[in-house]
Amino acid sequence: MTVYELLQVPSLSGFKVISGELGLHRKISTVTVIDTPDGFNWLNGNEVVITTTYAFRDSDASFCEFVEKLISRNASALFVKTGRYLKEVPKRAIDLSDACDFPLIFCPGKYSFADIITPALSSIIVSQAAELKEASLIHEKFTTLAINDNTIPEILKTLSSLIHRPTAYVDTVFKNIYFSDNTQPEFLSLRSLSFSESLSKLAETEDFEQFTVNNKKRRFGYIFILREQKESAEKSEWENSIFKTAVENAGVVIILRMQVLISTNLIEEKYNSSFVEDLMFHNVKTREEIQTRSLLYGWNLSGGGCVVIIDINNIKKHYLQKLDSDTNNKLRTYTEHIFDTSISCMTRFFSNAKYYQQSDFISFLLPGKEAASARPVLEKVFSELRGNLAGSVPFTVSMAVGAYIDDVINIHQSFEQAKNVIQIIYQLQRFDCIMFYEQLGIFKVLFSVSDQEEAVEFCRKYIAPLKEYDRQHNSTLIETLQVIVNCGWNIKAASEQLFIHYNSAKYRFNKICEILEMDLHDATLHTEIDLALKIYMIRNKNV
Repeated sequence: MTVYELLQVPSLSGFKVISGELGLHRKISTVTVIDTPDGFNWLNGNEVVITTTYAFRDSDASFCEFVEKLISRNASALFVKTGRYLKEVPKRAIDLSDACDFPLIFCPGKYSFADIITPALSSIIVSQAAELKEASLIHEKFTTLAINDNTIPEILKTLSSLIHRPTAYVDTVFKNIYFSDNTQPEFLSLRSLSFSESLSKLAETEDFEQFTVNNKKRRFGYIFILREQKESAEKSEWENSIFKTAVENAGVVIILRMQVLISTNLIEEKYNSSFVEDLMFHNVKTREEIQTRSLLYGWNLSGGGCVVIIDINNIKKHYLQKLDSDTNNKLRTYTEHIFDTSISCMTRFFSNAKYYQQSDFISFLLPGKEAASARPVLEKVFSELRGNLAGSVPFTVSMAVGAYIDDVINIHQSFEQAKNVIQIIYQLQRFDCIMFYEQLGIFKVLFSVSDQEEAVEFCRKYIAPLKEYDRQHNSTLIETLQVIVNCGWNIKAASEQLFIHYNSAKYRFNKICEILEMDLHDATLHTEIDLALKIYMIRNKNV
């Protein structure tokens, strides 16, 4: 109860506020008696203090100091029996009381301590008991909802019935919005908006109170509650307590429900991802199996499609460089964010996209999509993905697109093509880009022959001697040769790209000619060298 409510108790007539009237709203936890100068040392806060002023009968200054100490200990009020020991309250104490909104209240001499303490504590206990009973009923209602696995709209309806106000829950995990009353005018306007637009409107308007739903590890969303009309906005402590209890219990049950939904979704994603992985690795051998499993998941895979791989550039190097748990946790967080963003961007443009994840890349199956016709949209997806990731992760991503396959049973071919594109991106060091298999040109032909013995021997003829020299002398002749080829056999341009002096580049070039026992000034050899280097890249430097 408050000091004001205590003064309204019928048995306490004759009490008068001397000063500090603006503090009558202060809460009371208990009532105590202090008649010693140092009694304030045992206060915990929110006490109404009664004193006969016996300890201060000889000094107004000591009483004023006592009032200061009570204020510093966060007491709620001071009931003073004047006339017997302290004839009147000193003006300094009155001024201090007014300045700090600390009520000084005259207590008639006829009242014993018990006359004040008993009704005060009785009122407090009765109020607390009623509040506890109501809180217990609220807890019981929400516990029943949790046990019976009720839906989020049903949880919101229970919350609204307790606080008598319409409510909404914004689920930031699955991007859904739920309402306690779908007919509420304030909610109807949100129907035509996207999730992000609805969330912004709810968060920005002053018509709603917002409460975050989260535990120590994760935020699940927000509860929005329509504000009351201004004329009825003032609530008692009782109403505030019941409101807070109801919202807190609703939040707990929503968290439990969200955790169930998340667990269910993870299980579904695991099975879905496993099916996509089987398709891409050609572990599904019959169309009947594809049809059966597709029906099980509600998918339509009757036609063909293409595969898109989104690769996190060079993230494995970071795992190899530092193996401490803090670094790995950060990398895991970055990976999850990149994958979540990739899924969000891709499914926004291709609603039927299916996917599976590995440690450093995520693969998407786009059923019925031809890479050529989907190219403008995929370029838009990649642009949006880059924009969403910019500044939030220290990695770039590359998008590789395989060719269209007209029968999903052979979709592993498109997957292999997309992997080949990623390999070329790494060999050419062309990260942070989107590349289509159809753009590979001569590489498409070389991929088909790179494992044949003739191709390996052809590559080894030009590359093996340089590779052995680099190994023995810790040099970079192969890299130098690749840059020279990329620069159209212009040694000066290559020296600038390698950040070395022209004479150094020229020396390296002559050394390459010496090792290979060839005059590479002969333009007829340039094509063969270029092809050998490309096969070397395709074979991932394995010659």
